[in-house]
Amino acid sequence: MQVRKFEAKTMKEALELVKQHLGPEAIILSAKDNNRGFGLMGQKSVEVTAAVSEETLRRKKFAEQKMREQSKEKFQQASARQQKQFINKSYATATAQPPQPPRQATRPAQAPAARVDRPISTMRYIDIEDDTVQTYATPMPAPVANNLPAIPTQVLSSQRIKDAAQRARSMSQSVMQDLSSPSPTTPAPRPSSSPQVAALEAQIGELKTMLATFQRVPQTMVSAHPGAEEGVPYELSFAYERLRRAGVQTSLAVEWMNAAKAELDREHLKKAPLVDAWLVQKILRETTTSKDPMNGRYHVFLGTTAQGKTSTLVKMASHFVMKEKKRIALVSLDTLKVGAADQLKIYAQILNVPFAVVRNAEDWRELEQRLKNVDHVFVDAPGMNLKSMEEVEWIKRLLPPGPGRRIHFVQSALARDEEVFEIASRYRMIGFDDVIFTRLDESVQHGLILNFQKQFQTQLHSFGTGTQIPEDFEWATKERMADLIFKISKLKKREVTL
Repeated sequence: MQVRKFEAKTMKEALELVKQHLGPEAIILSAKDNNRGFGLMGQKSVEVTAAVSEETLRRKKFAEQKMREQSKEKFQQASARQQKQFINKSYATATAQPPQPPRQATRPAQAPAARVDRPISTMRYIDIEDDTVQTYATPMPAPVANNLPAIPTQVLSSQRIKDAAQRARSMSQSVMQDLSSPSPTTPAPRPSSSPQVAALEAQIGELKTMLATFQRVPQTMVSAHPGAEEGVPYELSFAYERLRRAGVQTSLAVEWMNAAKAELDREHLKKAPLVDAWLVQKILRETTTSKDPMNGRYHVFLGTTAQGKTSTLVKMASHFVMKEKKRIALVSLDTLKVGAADQLKIYAQILNVPFAVVRNAEDWRELEQRLKNVDHVFVDAPGMNLKSMEEVEWIKRLLPPGPGRRIHFVQSALARDEEVFEIASRYRMIGFDDVIFTRLDESVQHGLILNFQKQFQTQLHSFGTGTQIPEDFEWATKERMADLIFKISKLKKREVTL
């Protein structure tokens, strides 16, 4: 269940927002009038709280993905009943199972063939001799059976014993002769073996070949050091491992190790302090920070939810008011999240600065007339994942117009690289000038900052290092970036404690 709050000038506009974002099946939980006005605009507004189930919202988004831009406009202008019918029809069509082909009639089972009983031989198994007499389960032809002489059973048994003793005697004599005589130059022909034995011999031959190949490979400790599979030499394994532990991507760490191998002498590579010094210089050269982070009249803070946008905005605004003595104003674009605008309004009252809520692009024209004497305007954008172009265009229309606008992408340092790159690539469609990383105090790996800058070629604006306002805020510097990778500040604190 998703619950959202919508605020508009009239009830009709509020209901249109509910239908646009939650769909025609949304349930209105409450509606009230703000008679006292809201923010700098001083206008009356209507506040509507609505809810919708996750399944219903998913069906709505599924149906909208299949429509073109012209169809979306007609869909938004349609009535709630028409929208509901279209959504249900689209979802039912997409989830309908294809018809199953008719099954073929099975043939009736045939009756089993009649069993033919064959005559059983009357000769005992012990009396059967393989080399002399053969018996058959089936009757022999009459002429052949009549021509065979009758052999008594006792004669067959005694003859079989004699033949076995003779074979054993000849076999023992052959073995003794082989042991006493020298080995012949040509090997004796091997008796024919069964398929199972031949398969086992083939497998043994393959194992012998693999073992011989494995023994020819030099087994040294150097081949097992960190980064060996990436071609990193043993002398730089400690530096490679340090970067990987800090969260630096493998590709970037290997790139820097190859650069160190090319720039440093062989003797310098063996000295860890010289390699660390080169690595610090590399971080200082590769890191790009904002030259004038305070520049810009409008400072817009973009990002998904729970990344620290509002907290970072308040910290930066407090710095401008308390330390820089600037005149500022706070503006909220978030009319979707319940209580988002009210939270920013409380901070505006604490700082004693103007506050306003912008619901559409036309509100900026009236607001600009009221903010002529303000140096900077801090704009809090709603947190969205931007999974559709419709959300991208909606945020673009809400942004402040004209030059002097600076957009900051706010990102937590606790997120994974793949998730951050995916979200940032979507916000690239809106465009951002720099990045702000928050929650540095909670993260133990800060390689994400280097990875992000390498991926998007953007500047670092500032860092959020805690929850205190405005103390836990600092401008991004190259030296601070090297400190985060090598943990220099923590080592100094540990030395003081000891």
